[in-house]
Amino acid sequence: MELPWVEKYRPKSLREIVGNNQIIAEMKKWAMEWDKGNIQKPLILVGKPGCGKTTAAKALANDMHWGVIELNASDVRNEENIKRIAMVGAVNETFTDEGEFISSKRGGRKLIIFDEADNLYEGKDDRGGKKAIVETIKVSKQPIILIGNDYYSIVSGTWGAKLRSMCKVLKFRALTNAQMIKILSRICKAEGIVCDRAVLDMIAGKADGDLRAAINDLQAVAQGKKVVKITDVKSIGLRDEKSEIYSATMVTLRTEHFKHAKEIMRNLDETPDFVMLWLEENLPLEYQELDDLVRGYEYISKADVYLGRVMKRQQYALWGYAMDMLAGVSVAKKEKYKKHPFRYNFPTWLRNMSKSKEARNRRESVSAKVGRIYHTSPGKVKENILPHFRVLYDLNPELRALYTYVLHFDRDEIEYLTKKDAEKILKDAQKIGEEIEKRGEGGSS
Repeated sequence: MELPWVEKYRPKSLREIVGNNQIIAEMKKWAMEWDKGNIQKPLILVGKPGCGKTTAAKALANDMHWGVIELNASDVRNEENIKRIAMVGAVNETFTDEGEFISSKRGGRKLIIFDEADNLYEGKDDRGGKKAIVETIKVSKQPIILIGNDYYSIVSGTWGAKLRSMCKVLKFRALTNAQMIKILSRICKAEGIVCDRAVLDMIAGKADGDLRAAINDLQAVAQGKKVVKITDVKSIGLRDEKSEIYSATMVTLRTEHFKHAKEIMRNLDETPDFVMLWLEENLPLEYQELDDLVRGYEYISKADVYLGRVMKRQQYALWGYAMDMLAGVSVAKKEKYKKHPFRYNFPTWLRNMSKSKEARNRRESVSAKVGRIYHTSPGKVKENILPHFRVLYDLNPELRALYTYVLHFDRDEIEYLTKKDAEKILKDAQKIGEEIEKRGEGGSS
C-alpha cells in the first residue's frame, strides 16, 4: 500500500523545510548548545495545524543524529505513561539503533517529543499530565520539545504556569499560498503529474495555511491521474470546513458571503442547536462593533425560535431554516474585520454540563460506597448522610485515611469529598492499610 504523501514527502532535514527560517535557525542553535554539553530549556513549538512543527522537531533530531522518544495526546494525558516512558528516557543514557551504548558525555542524545501537548486538560482521564512533564523536565539530561496548536491551553493552570517558566516558546507561522504551491509543485514533479498553476492555487487557498491538508487534497484529486484539471479540484469542495465545527464557526463569523456560510451550515454534520452554541459563545470575540453584535444575536435568536418549534411540533424540516438563520450571522457585520481573536472558545454551557455530569457521577459512586457501611441505599445517603460525611471526611485526617482505605476511594472521589491533597490522602490510606494488615497478621484485634 502506498504511503500517504504527507509521510512520503515529509522533510528529513531542516534544510528541506520551507518557511519559518528564523525559527528553524533558533532550533539549530538550541540543538548545538545541547551537543556542546550545555543543558537548555525545553522548547514549546506552537502554531496552526499543518505549519511544520512536528516535522521540524523530527528533522532536527535526524540532523543531529539523536534518537527520538515521541508521546502523543493519548500518552501525555496519563501521568503513569509519562513516568514510564519519558522520565526513564530523560534520565538514562543513549543507545544507537544498532544497540551500541553512547554516553551523553560523548554526545549521545535522545530528543523527547510531547506532541499534541495542548490536549493536557486537567480532567478525569488525563490527570497529572502537566505535572509529570514538569517533573520530567526537572530531572532530564536530554533535550525536550513540547508541540501544540494552542499555546494558552499548554500553559494554563498551576502546572501549565510552571511549564511556561521552564520552557522557551517558538511560534511557527502558517505557510503562505506561494510557499505551499512551491511544495505541491515538487510533489507533482516527483509523482510525474501535470498540474496547472490554477489547480495548485485552489488547493493552497482551500488549505488556509495547513500544508498537511493541502498535500492530502492534492493526493485525493491526483490519485490515478497523470493530468489534474481544475474540475478535479472542485470535487474536494468544502470538505475540511464541513467536517469541523471550529472551522465552520470561523468561516461563518469571518466571511461576508451568505451563500458561503449557508453552504457550510447545510453540509455540516452537526445539529443546529450545537452550532448555535458555538456561534453564541464566539460572536462577541469576533464582532467588535455593538450594532454588528446586536444583528448577529438577532439571527441567532430567530434560529432559536425555529428550534423551539422543532421541539414543540417535532417538525424537523424546520432545522434547515434554523441553519439558514445561523448562516445569516455572516452578513450581520457592516464590513469584514481585519483583526481576529487568537482562538475561539468551546461553548461554556457544554463545558459546564460536562463538569456537572462528572460531579454527579462522582457523587453517585461515593454514595454507593458510603451506603455499604451505613447499610442504606445510595439515594438516602445523598439525601441524609453525604453532607455530614463530607464535613467529617474533610476535618478528620485519621478518619479520612481510614475511610479512603476501607471504601477504596479513588482520586476523583477524594476530590469530590475534599479540597485537600488527594495524593497525600492516598498515601495515608495505604499506610493505614499496611498497619491493619500487620495487626491482622499478629493476631491482635
